[in-house]
Amino acid sequence: VYRINWLKARVRRDRWKEEVSLVRHEMLWTCLWFEYHKDMWEKRALESTEPGKEAYAKKQMGLWNDFAKKARLMFQGKHVDYI
Repeated sequence: VYRINWLKARVRRDRWKEEVSLVRHEMLWTCLWFEYHKDMWEKRALESTEPGKEAYAKKQMGLWNDFAKKARLMFQGKHVDYI
């Protein structure tokens, strides 16, 4: 009986280790995703020839930049390698 409980506890621990690893990677991926979109809109703003399109691209760039900043702030101190 004790061996079965020990094995169940070990499996539970291993699952949690995997879950923690996945969450840390997801936090990193989230920040990188936001920065990717910010960079894409920045590129579009620089390539734009029309003032309206440039303004929209800059607005989107600011939005994605804010997302990235907030994500980094929220994940700060959570043992993410990138942040």
